[in-house]
Amino acid sequence: MSAASAFSKQSVDLINDPIDQSLRRYSLPLALSFVVNMVYSFVDRFYVSRLGDAATAAIGATDQVMFVLFTIVSGIAVGAGIIVSRRFGEGDNHGAMRTGTQALVGIVIMALTVTVSMYVALPQVPVIMRMKPEVAVHGIDYLSTLLLGFTFQLSNFHMFTISRSTGNTMFPTVVLITTVVVNAVIAPFLIFGIGPFPTMGMSGAGLATAIGQMTGTAITLTAMLRGSTGIRLDFSHFKLDWSLLRRVVLQGFPASVQMLSVSMTRAIIFMFVGALGTSTTAAYTLGLSIDMLVMMTVFAVGIAMQTATGQNIGAGKPERVWLYYKSACKQLTYLMVGFGVIVYAFGDDFILLNTTTPDTVREATEYMRISVFGYIFFAYGLMSVRVISGAGASILSMSITAGSLLLLQVPLAYVLSHWTPLESSGIWIGLATGYAVFAGISYSVVRSGRWMKAKA
Repeated sequence: MSAASAFSKQSVDLINDPIDQSLRRYSLPLALSFVVNMVYSFVDRFYVSRLGDAATAAIGATDQVMFVLFTIVSGIAVGAGIIVSRRFGEGDNHGAMRTGTQALVGIVIMALTVTVSMYVALPQVPVIMRMKPEVAVHGIDYLSTLLLGFTFQLSNFHMFTISRSTGNTMFPTVVLITTVVVNAVIAPFLIFGIGPFPTMGMSGAGLATAIGQMTGTAITLTAMLRGSTGIRLDFSHFKLDWSLLRRVVLQGFPASVQMLSVSMTRAIIFMFVGALGTSTTAAYTLGLSIDMLVMMTVFAVGIAMQTATGQNIGAGKPERVWLYYKSACKQLTYLMVGFGVIVYAFGDDFILLNTTTPDTVREATEYMRISVFGYIFFAYGLMSVRVISGAGASILSMSITAGSLLLLQVPLAYVLSHWTPLESSGIWIGLATGYAVFAGISYSVVRSGRWMKAKA
């Protein structure tokens, strides 16, 4: 059996398979892919840290720039994924193929436009990010080669998204692992000039990442042109369909705004904790890294929920959407309670591996012992908005998420930390309480059922 055939056999039938089992089979490879993405970042930071603190600071600042750019463009892929899952559920394989192909061309055009614009604006990036001169030199070197892979990164994300929309989460995970290996192997040769390679420093780090992304695109595009991942891309007699691309953008733009709202919320919270001192900032950074590890499972199940919703509505089986929703909430309850107990009991051991500063250890331990009470609420809230967006009601999903975080959670954290004696504890309580409000609002909207009639 060929590797491509093996990948296609890994697809999960979200329309007919048992609910609990199919949800787990779909989510586990996806959760693994999120871990792989974290390894991607770790590899770059590991090698670059050998170049000094200024290089480490540069990669952190430029990552924020790339995240914003990625968020702006990636909405096209998210919108395409929602429509593809609906077409796939309807049995309209041609419509799914056509949407995936058109959206890939659209995302390439947009990514190339952003890349050219960034090269023009490259000298202004250190000014906007307020980099110190020694950091700015590294930042420019890194971005100048990292941008070479931006279009390939977005292309990969799009093709992974539409593959997952047909039920195949294994193929994207395998390709991601391949790109991480490629990056990890070639990065030291390009950064430090091992053997016949010149010493490129930060430029080498960016180029290694770009080559990894290019490798992923070559593998994925080849497989999808052959139709061996659950969906085929077909460029024969291709002509841009602006009407279809408009529908894709209308579905995807709210997703971009939703991701930006999460990023903005985190940035504002960092401003709050920064005003309380270095120990509080370090504590939040360490605590957040633990939260992200826990939440990978939630994100994976959320994407599974979104895909299952689109497919089953398309297949005329709305009753399965409710069964998936109940199953996701039930399974995540067990997981979040388990993770919460572990973090509450042993989270301070992780903190001590990273710092022994008493104030930081105390603040981080307090953060974790409060934040764990928000895990279940965050999981419930995310499942609810993913159901809504999976049905095609992306604007409603965006409004709930952005409104709950920016208009409720952030003000609550500010009030409790600035207008009461709680200080940093007020921020932690505000975050956990904000997730509870997010869960309540999104659940009430899901229960209304009106989003089920959205068009995709």
